Amino acid sequence: MPRTTTNTATDGTTTTNGTNGHETHPEPKPALEAALDQIEAIKGSYREAIRGLTNLTDTLKQIQREQKAGDKEIQSVRQTLRSLQSVRI
Repeated sequence: MPRTTTNTATDGTTTTNGTNGHETHPEPKPALEAALDQIEAIKGSYREAIRGLTNLTDTLKQIQREQKAGDKEIQSVRQTLRSLQSVRI
């Protein structure tokens, strides 16, 4: 019967020496490391969401400025119309 040996390298890979040569299988990450990786991924998602909200805020502020400018222009036109209506020939 062939004998199988398993060696674990410092990089976390497991090498199995069997009848068909060398097979390398990555060892699963420890739970704490996996949890920390998930935290980093979530933090990245939050940063992305905050960037999106910041861009949306900037867009809404620009729309608000344009609306105020349009309102002032309309008010100016109305004032001009009132003054023209009061002119008698």
